[in-house]
Amino acid sequence: MDILAVACASCLVVVFGAAALGKIRSRTAFSRFAQSLTTMDLLPAGWVRPCAVLVAGSEPVVLLLLLASPLTAPAGLVGFVLAAGLLLAFTAGAALTVVRGVRAMCRCFGASGAPMGRLHVLRNGVLTLVAAGGVLSSGGAGAVAPAYGAVAVAGGAVVGALVTRLEDLAALFRPSIAARPEHARD
Repeated sequence: MDILAVACASCLVVVFGAAALGKIRSRTAFSRFAQSLTTMDLLPAGWVRPCAVLVAGSEPVVLLLLLASPLTAPAGLVGFVLAAGLLLAFTAGAALTVVRGVRAMCRCFGASGAPMGRLHVLRNGVLTLVAAGGVLSSGGAGAVAPAYGAVAVAGGAVVGALVTRLEDLAALFRPSIAARPEHARD
């Protein structure tokens, strides 16, 4: 596994760990996630709950496979492929929701109340590219030097943490309604 694969795995471990925890930490969290799928109106009603279970079950599998990747290269490759597939589906679902103008709440990481938007499509698309980068770079043989590995793990984890808080970060840069100056009267 080369240094890019280590950084990609680290990023996706944080992202999928936060996503899984956000969905399976309580019955209420899972119900809200399933409800968001219903609101998105992308699946027949009978498929919503099985799909929610499949997503909530697949995310910890990705996490475990990527954590196991230093021990066995095939686990990392399978983890990256599964992550890429999930993220591609998430990107398509978010894009369809936005294009159709559906106001569904994003429950990607659990408690967020932000409606699905272009930022979610962009985030998921970029994460799909991270997973694809992991697939392409995970076949490299040889060990990563410990110092480089530590930097790759730390860097990937920081990027992953920033991704999980992207809505909050974006809100910091949006102009506040209260901060807008009133129209000057002559």
